[in-house]
Order: sequence, then C-alpha cells, then structure tokens
Amino acid sequence: MITDEHGSAPDARAPGTPAGAAVSARGLTKHYRHPWTLKLTRGLTDLNLEVGRGEVFGYLGPNGAGKTTTIKLLIGLLRPTSGEAWLLGKPIGSEASRRRIGFLPEQPYFYDSLTGREYLEFAAQLSGLGGQEASTRARHWLGRVGLGERPRLALRKYSKGMLQRIGLAAALIHDPELVILDEPMSGLDPFGRRDVRELILEQRDRGTTVLFSSHILPDVEMLCDRVGVVLGGKLVRTATVNELVASQQQRVEVRCVGAPLIEVPARWRGRIERVELPEGTTFVLADEREVNDVLAWLLANGATLRAVTPQRASLEDFFLSVAESEGQSRRMA
Repeated sequence: MITDEHGSAPDARAPGTPAGAAVSARGLTKHYRHPWTLKLTRGLTDLNLEVGRGEVFGYLGPNGAGKTTTIKLLIGLLRPTSGEAWLLGKPIGSEASRRRIGFLPEQPYFYDSLTGREYLEFAAQLSGLGGQEASTRARHWLGRVGLGERPRLALRKYSKGMLQRIGLAAALIHDPELVILDEPMSGLDPFGRRDVRELILEQRDRGTTVLFSSHILPDVEMLCDRVGVVLGGKLVRTATVNELVASQQQRVEVRCVGAPLIEVPARWRGRIERVELPEGTTFVLADEREVNDVLAWLLANGATLRAVTPQRASLEDFFLSVAESEGQSRRMA
C-alpha cells in the first residue's frame, strides 16, 4: 500500500465519512458544566454539517451563538460531549486531521518579540516547510498582506489590524487544503477587509476550501457559496446565499409627488412605510404582491408617479427574520 510521508494512506477515510466533504459533522455536541454550581450550558447541540471541497462556507450568528465553539471542536482545541466530525476525511482530534489545514483564531496569540518575518518563518517551519522554503514564503506572504515594507518591525509594535493580517498570512503560508478562519475581518479597516476578501477569493480559485465565521453580513454575502446560520448553539438553516435571499419577500419602493395629504388605508397600515421628502413622498411596500393595488390607490387620489423600484432583499434581512422566528431577535455586535 502506498503511504504519505507520515505513514498513512492519503485516500484512506474513516468508515462512513462522506468522500467529497472537506468538513463533515454528525450530531456534534458540546455542553459545559460549571464545576461549582453544576449548571449546564449548551454551547453547541447536534450539529450536522457538510462543507464541500473547494467551497467558501460562511458560518453566521450573533456573538455567543456557538460559532467559536464549533471551530474549536473541529480543530481539536475542545473535545465534543457527543457526536463525530472529520476534516478532509480524518477524524477530528487526530494529528492527521490538522496536517493540511490553516487556522486563524478570533484572538490569535503571538510571540511579540519576533519580527513579522521571523514569525512567518516560524509558522512555516512548524507546518513542515524547510528553512529556505520557509524564508522564501515568509517574504512573499509578508508582502502579500501589506506588511512587507517593515519586515523587521517587532510584533509588539503591530496594530490590531496588522496582527490580524500577519495571523492570516501564517494560516496560508503552507498552502493548506482547508482554511478555517474565526472572524477574519475583526479589527480591520475597510482596506484591510477588502484585502482579506481578495485572499479568500484567491484561495477558492486555487481549489482550497474556506470555512469562516462572521457577523459582518455584507462580506459573507459577497464571498460565500453557501452559508449556515447558527442561533443558540443550533444550526437552523443551511443554503446558498441566493436561496436564502430569494426566500424573503421583496420590498418595493414607490416614489411620487402630490401625495402628502393622502392617508394610508387601514388595511395597509404596518405593511407600508411612508417617508416624506422635499422632492416628494416615498412609500415602501413590505410585500411586492400589493404593488398594483397601491399604485391604483395613489393614482385614484391624484398622485403622480415618479418611480417604482424593487428593493432586493439582503442576507441581513434573512438573518433578522430567522432570528425573530427563533425568538432571538438580538442586535448583532
């Protein structure tokens, strides 16, 4: 039998593991019990999840929903209470499951006496690269994340955004097959967020699987092939961004003049938002199916139409509606 350099068969998989999945979890559960009060806290309950190879998957939820718990379970920093999971066909918790992944935690720790270049060389060698290759890649990635102009600057002098960039470079320096990022946009300005988005898209183009958690919904909507929504430690929905957005009723904006004194009929109150502006009146309809009736009502009352504009639902609209239906309508931090 042919084996890799670590002595294991490269295509060997645990029995029952989905062959095409980069990440697979079945019934993955993590509960915490307080050592004094014995009170049970449910961090994650019965997670069933599959992320295909080459996919960018967004893991969404408010703070405290279970995103970081899930990631720590997958990479072996926590042991599950029950259930099982695999990374690239290898069971979580095993050394083999971590050989081909790159990871950036939400709050990474750095040896702050090292320079950026030294840290990346260290990370590369820990990932199995030789000294010359580690040095070459460290120089490349330092420049790629926008830190190449000051390679000898100690990490203790880095800003939060700079540390986030160097951490991302360390996660990618060894060309992993699976990249797991916990809140990768945290602490970044708009330029930094743009750079991270470009890096994630580059990884997808080269066939790398990317799983990242976030509560910055516009970035998720822009990047992801599919998303999963986790609330209260439970995965409540998984679908493509287009499927999630299409499931929302589409709003319509109607702009007109000559309608400031027209009173909205009682049957539409709560479903039509009215905004008075210097250039006219705007009505926002919550349900596009009512647009013909609203237009007929406006015209019958002497209003002059200026525009009828469909408003595409966003991922944020979907998330808030799901959170409300689950009784967890809390503001995302």
